[in-house]
Amino acid sequence: MKDAPGEPLGYRSIWSLSSLALNLPVSIAVGLFFGYVLDKWLGTKPWMLIIWTLLGVASGLMTLIRGIRKYDP
Repeated sequence: MKDAPGEPLGYRSIWSLSSLALNLPVSIAVGLFFGYVLDKWLGTKPWMLIIWTLLGVASGLMTLIRGIRKYDP
């Protein structure tokens, strides 16, 4: 069930947009976590933290852009 372009947003669209808004911070947090754990394990401070955080930011932004394009007329 897709919402028509001129109609107000339905519950399905609202839930989809709210999950889209949470996707960026969650992606960054996952990148931070894996970077921190790998730095502790490999002793490569702060390189893994930086690399994995940037990968989390890139992943979150790509998902955000894809999701926004879905709602752009």
